[in-house]
Amino acid sequence: MRYINGEDLLAALNEAEAGPEPDDLQGAPMIDNWFLIWRDGDVVRADGDVHGHPTIDAPWVTTSPVLGYDYDFDREEGWLRTISRWYRLGQLREVPVNSTSPEQARHAALFAAKRHLARQRSDWRDQYGPALDAKNQARPYGPS
Repeated sequence: MRYINGEDLLAALNEAEAGPEPDDLQGAPMIDNWFLIWRDGDVVRADGDVHGHPTIDAPWVTTSPVLGYDYDFDREEGWLRTISRWYRLGQLREVPVNSTSPEQARHAALFAAKRHLARQRSDWRDQYGPALDAKNQARPYGPS
């Protein structure tokens, strides 16, 4: 498991909230047949078929924690930001749901994930932000 420091986490949170710059997605791994997963009290992760990942050769991946994403249902594409990297999103997985409108159920599930991610980002900012503010205020400026 890779650990991330508070400064890097807050930088990644800022990137996820702002969305990708055009260069961020060039060469980014692609996840197809994907869906977001989380359990109560757990972080959101993405599962799917990954292509072009720099360190993972397996065809199936469960990502590190997701910080943000956006997906266009009509174009079947989007982006996802984890703690460690950007991903391009391809086709969403067809998940069997007990609903008369499976498409509406998928929209609702992804909307619920966005709400969960917003709370999670806020919690992480509350947890790491004050400590970094105190650290930065105590840091001397100029030659010591």
